[in-house]
Amino acid sequence: MKLLWVGGLVAAVSLFSACTGPQRAPSSVMYDDERANRIQEIDIELSHYWNKDWEYNQELFQKGQPNAKFDRKLSPNDKDWGHVESLLTERSQEINQLSSKLFLREWSGIGPWFAASFRPRLFDKEEVITIKSMDDFKLGMPQGSFPIEHNFYQSYTLRFENDLPVTTLFPHDRQDSQKKFLKARLECDADIIHPGKWIFSGETRSRVYEFNWYYNQENGQRVRVKFSPVVNYCKFYFRDPDKSKTWSNGLQLVDIGRATNEWIKLTNHIDICARPEGNFGKDPSAFFWTQDFNYTTCPQTFDKLVNLRDPYTSMNQKILALTGSPLKRKDFNNKNPMAELDFSKAPKFDVIWVSSLNFSADFYGMVMSSALRYHGQQGTQIRILVPEVTMTRKDKAILERLQQGLPNIKVQYYKYTLSNQNNGGWLDKFHRVNHTKLIIGHSSSDPKANFLITGGRNIRDSYIFSDTPFYKAYKFLKNYGDGEEDYIYYDDFEIEIRGYSFVKSVMAQMLAFWMRDPESQRYRSTNLNVPKEASFDQVSRLRALPDSTPVVRHITSMPYFDGYQLEKFYIDMFDSAQSELLLTTPYFRPSVAISAALDRAVQRGVKVKIITRIHLAGDGTPKIAEDVNKQGINRHLKDVEIYEWTQNNSIMHAKILVIDKKLSFISSVNMNRRSFIHDTESGVLILHGKTAMEMRKEALDYISKGRRVTASEKVGWINSTLIDWGDSYF
Repeated sequence: MKLLWVGGLVAAVSLFSACTGPQRAPSSVMYDDERANRIQEIDIELSHYWNKDWEYNQELFQKGQPNAKFDRKLSPNDKDWGHVESLLTERSQEINQLSSKLFLREWSGIGPWFAASFRPRLFDKEEVITIKSMDDFKLGMPQGSFPIEHNFYQSYTLRFENDLPVTTLFPHDRQDSQKKFLKARLECDADIIHPGKWIFSGETRSRVYEFNWYYNQENGQRVRVKFSPVVNYCKFYFRDPDKSKTWSNGLQLVDIGRATNEWIKLTNHIDICARPEGNFGKDPSAFFWTQDFNYTTCPQTFDKLVNLRDPYTSMNQKILALTGSPLKRKDFNNKNPMAELDFSKAPKFDVIWVSSLNFSADFYGMVMSSALRYHGQQGTQIRILVPEVTMTRKDKAILERLQQGLPNIKVQYYKYTLSNQNNGGWLDKFHRVNHTKLIIGHSSSDPKANFLITGGRNIRDSYIFSDTPFYKAYKFLKNYGDGEEDYIYYDDFEIEIRGYSFVKSVMAQMLAFWMRDPESQRYRSTNLNVPKEASFDQVSRLRALPDSTPVVRHITSMPYFDGYQLEKFYIDMFDSAQSELLLTTPYFRPSVAISAALDRAVQRGVKVKIITRIHLAGDGTPKIAEDVNKQGINRHLKDVEIYEWTQNNSIMHAKILVIDKKLSFISSVNMNRRSFIHDTESGVLILHGKTAMEMRKEALDYISKGRRVTASEKVGWINSTLIDWGDSYF
């Protein structure tokens, strides 16, 4: 089975707990919950305009005006100026009301001030159930239930798509095959909203809907239904009338709130974060505590952090987290895609999240799919997000096998859709990708099992094996060794973080992204930042906290929708540096604004070291990418120590940033413009001296494996012209 998604945004069906300070009355709890909902509604509406805000400010930056800033306002000449000002005023008033009830002395610095529940239904959503074989959903075979989410959206539609290969079924009678169909029946415990019997009869309601399910490859039929809010369970049956007079295939549909109550808690989640204001000064600690970004979780701590630079350690920790038992080193060394995994100690997860630029048909993809399929069989809700453009036919086949008979495993192929909000040109539809690299497991019953793994690695063998794999014995896998696809080793870096509260907050954040509006890409932030003046003692307490306890945040970025906050995030980070800034990035062409922040750091006396790559042979990217990096290097060569990765037959792919031996940022973000202007990105920000020193050691080790670039690199004039023409694509 193949499940295709069109995103939307979650809305609550029941109120989740609101936990506030001990002095607050129950009536106030509800009132503040309503304020939180209203602020998020305003932010969703304002998100229509942030792309214009960015373009206006970028224009000022390009002209070299030093006072340009990202202030979430439009150009005063914009026709929407008045409406935006009205929304901003209302938002400020609501935030101030919440701030009036916040007491920093009651906040430890870890976790939100209080949690609220999001209730409005926003956006529309359509999901698709597709069959490609009559082996899908045979009655009597063990299978999961398809979770329907009809109570979360303004409009929720489920489409049934019969994608059986007609020419294979009817090879000698193609004309007659157009008249062939499956018999289908959908029955629910409450009303189904479905097409009427006749083409002009409109929609009708009933608890049973029977229809002829034609072969889509022949006539393009699209059967769509909706559900009344009180539907809890449905059964869907189908059969080939030429072969069976009784139902031979089918599956159960279930309201996702019935399948897992934890899903409701996660997808309704709002964290109200305290944003202390006071005499913090200007350094990495001040940046961490006083930042004001949506899509950035409240400060949390973690129980454990594991360095996953070593490829086997990286792979083993993922399997260990999912199965409770290690991956045999022999299977790893032999690149055995059929490795047997031990699930005898496997934890129970409510939700597993996987997002990657690749999910490849190779050892890595096969072993991961085996681990995920086990949890799908246990009823875990599994969500996988990968770009449409990077997935080959073999890659998709791996995910289809993973999903077969398990409709609780849903795959979304990210594909950017242009809207009327001035969010790009026609080329952007093909150019923008999901670039987040996250594997998350959330368990409400076993808090210690919660884990998050992030960094630069994608689910592909080239991120874990330095030698080229051969898979001649497995025709369904990519045989890199015979040149089926470009192959080069990516020397990369990841970390694993354990900690129930932090992992839960990131899972909520990613599920909100999963449920975004398919047209505008808008989605609801899971946090609100409420400012409050901090006393000297409170500032001192917060600044001292990371000396004993690590504090961490997670950020996600959706360009053209979130106001380009990732660019501002980096600018503020660079501006916080006082002594040292270390950066590893395979691609280096910072935006004008970020380049200016690097210049300011150097002028303050900050020692800046960057390692990148010039020669990208084997990366599968056009030759022009090398000249793109050369432009970035030439721009900063005089003031910054820049190193070129020189290890043979590999590309340095790590994305590590360490500032002043205090702050570290491990992410998917490349230091090029497309990361800030085009692709979805994410990262973990950690304020903790011990962790920063460990990350600094890794960054310096990467730098030690490069050569200092001392002379400008030559850029071809044709490529230079093309790069300037397609400025935001590089």
